[in-house]
Amino acid sequence: MIAGRAERGFTLVELLVVVGVVALLAGLAAPTVGTVTGANVRKASAELAGGMRWLFDTGAMRHETCRLALDLDARAYWAECAPGAAAVARDPERTEDLARRFSGEKSEEVRRLLARSEFGAFEDVLLKKRELPGSAAFGEVHVEGRRGTSEGTVYVHFFPGGRAQRAHVPVVDGNHVYTIVLEPFTGRSRVVPGKVEVRE
Repeated sequence: MIAGRAERGFTLVELLVVVGVVALLAGLAAPTVGTVTGANVRKASAELAGGMRWLFDTGAMRHETCRLALDLDARAYWAECAPGAAAVARDPERTEDLARRFSGEKSEEVRRLLARSEFGAFEDVLLKKRELPGSAAFGEVHVEGRRGTSEGTVYVHFFPGGRAQRAHVPVVDGNHVYTIVLEPFTGRSRVVPGKVEVRE
């Protein structure tokens, strides 16, 4: 040991500052890692495919008409069901009640239209409204009987007799693309890597 030099270690405050900086950098990097590895899009695709299978079974077993709502602009989805075939409600609701009931919808005219339908008559805990993780988003969605669309809200219907609309729902995150393909008669929803070409 050299004379005149004292050994010096790190103080507790210095260690805490270093640990805090490392934790902050790790927290900032975590969402980016999901985008780079494609983890966000894989997770979202698997959850959405599972939700479709569940809705197919729900419609068949409960004899209800269900639909999966895909809000392409907000990158969100949720399920709505109605007993039997969807019917029209008779009594109009007050504007304030409609605003509370359909808080996600800005247009009063659309709220009144939604109120006339029995969709949303019950909320199931398994498919409440949820957003896609990270920067994952929907690509151009194709649903049977409708041209492909990449904006607005798209509905995939599941019918009481054990049938659904054929659908192709791509989930995209950067260069990572997975497409959920829903078969109409079996309710099988499979996740296919990449974009699937759809014949109109």
